[in-house]
Amino acid sequence: MRTVIGTRRDDAIRIAADHSGVALYGPYIPLPAGDYSAVLTFARNAPCRGSAIMDVCADKGKRILGTSTIAAAEIAEHGMTGTIDFSSADPLTEVEVRLVSHGGFAGDIERLEIVGELADPFPRVELSDLPRVPVDNVVLRGRNLYDGYQRGIGLQFTDLPGKIARDPDFREARELAGARTILGNHNLCNIFLLIKFYLPRLPHGHIVEFGSYRGGGAIFMAALARKFLGNTLVFGFDTFAGMPPTDKHVDHHQAGSFGGVDLAELRRYVDAAGLSNLEFVQGDFAETAAATIRKAGAVCLAHIDCDIRSAIQCAYDTTKPNMVPGGYWILDDPMVSDCLGAAEAMEDLLVRRDGLSSEQVFPHFVFRQP
Repeated sequence: MRTVIGTRRDDAIRIAADHSGVALYGPYIPLPAGDYSAVLTFARNAPCRGSAIMDVCADKGKRILGTSTIAAAEIAEHGMTGTIDFSSADPLTEVEVRLVSHGGFAGDIERLEIVGELADPFPRVELSDLPRVPVDNVVLRGRNLYDGYQRGIGLQFTDLPGKIARDPDFREARELAGARTILGNHNLCNIFLLIKFYLPRLPHGHIVEFGSYRGGGAIFMAALARKFLGNTLVFGFDTFAGMPPTDKHVDHHQAGSFGGVDLAELRRYVDAAGLSNLEFVQGDFAETAAATIRKAGAVCLAHIDCDIRSAIQCAYDTTKPNMVPGGYWILDDPMVSDCLGAAEAMEDLLVRRDGLSSEQVFPHFVFRQP
């Protein structure tokens, strides 16, 4: 502690009533973001009278964090202490506590303490972090455009992706997925939002992924489902040996693309990660999906990460009978330049045949089950 008008004693700084000026300043310390209290303790065996101005500031007085007039009666009432509460969402530098007397204040300052709680460096994302949008929050034509606008605009035009990236639940799931996923960050952020905030509103169902490839997307969803969806299971469908024969009338990709996955190693990794809610199902969708989904029961989210028409048609038509009302369809690839077969399947089946309208178009298409 430093003083201008006070007299430094062995155990205190004495402020005399006939002096005016800066009774206390300093100590010029850095503080992390957090909620704090600056507490001045006065000696009980010395007279305390009058009043003084106490404040807390940062950057050597350039930024005032809190100010208050403390009077002798108030100091006595609070156990011979004067306190200012202050907080900051950002780290602070050159923090000091000042006590200024304009005359008439007397007391012995024994010590200064700054106590409090650090802010969470990795705050969790809340639904209130999504932007407000000027659209009615209602379900029309089987989808809620308010929800879709909030997620899409938030991810494309605000700092929401950065907030999600710092969320500890997102970070844990993302780290488990690692390089095993080729999904873009915005895609993962949207899946995170759906699993954390939107799937819990639906009737219970499981999650299916078509086109799991190296397994990262399914791992990511299983980690989040374990946190937010109780006993929801995740099923990842893939040949794990590459694409089946493709239709050269519509598909750019070749048979065998996205192969070379060591499924045994992938399953060992999932076991080691403790993701008992995740099952990988190997084989052609047409041969494996129907029986697996029928046995599992209801589905609340289908993540269709497929590049060719036949795969999307099989994934959608196989899952549709088990999709809960309001359930989510995510299609990652229809807007990718070499996936026009995927776009055609979406247009023919979801839009033209079944009359669905998209709820969201960025970072991928999202439809809802009526």
